[in-house]
Formats: sequence, C-alpha cells, structure tokens
Amino acid sequence: MIKSILVCDSQGYPFYAKKFDQHMGEIDPTIFSGLISAIGVIGKELFKEEIATISYGDKYEIAIITKELLGDQKSIYFVFIIEGDPDLKLMKQLSTNIFIETKHVLKDPNNAKLDIKEKVDRILANL
Repeated sequence: MIKSILVCDSQGYPFYAKKFDQHMGEIDPTIFSGLISAIGVIGKELFKEEIATISYGDKYEIAIITKELLGDQKSIYFVFIIEGDPDLKLMKQLSTNIFIETKHVLKDPNNAKLDIKEKVDRILANL
C-alpha cells in the first residue's frame, strides 16, 4: 500500500509531495528530495545503477522509479513510501502518467510556478 509519494529531480528539487497515511510522521519534501538525490548520485558512482528500493525494517520500503529527461542530463525520481508488497505495475503506471502530464514543469524547476499539484492530484484520485 502506498503511504506517501514524492516527485523530485536528481538535483534535489521537490516538485510534488503527498502523504496518504495520516499516521506517518511528517517528511520535509526538501530534505527528503535532497537525500534521494544524494543516494542517486552515490549509486551511479559506486554501482553504475539507478536507485530502486531502500528497506526500513520489515514494515516500510522506499521504491524509486527513475525517468530520464533526454538531453537535459537530469533524472526525475518518483519516490513511493510503501507498506507491504509493492505494486510495481501501479507505481510504474502512476510515474508514467505523471511524467507525461507534467514534463514541461519537470524539465525546468523555474516553471514550477505552473504548479503541477492539481494535475498530479487528479491522476492520483483515479487510483
């Protein structure tokens, strides 16, 4: 079950964050996206791989789906905090839909004023 979602870029800029489980603690999107970005850089340097999952105990997992912005030398991370078995198909579908609908903003954080919140909320409402 998806508990939270974050959309950020490989430079640590948080575009969107939403918590679905009100019992979860608060996560500052700026700090969390910076952490994900740093882990992504380390993973590419050490393992030549994109990040995929990070486990916390037996209960929680952070699943990251990466989309490349061709020509921009930048990645977009779709970060899902999940509990239980991950529904990879659903997470990939959500990531693709959000990426397609908001690509113009994701390419340039200066366009963030175009606010992707409404579009992403609409996509997530159709779960």
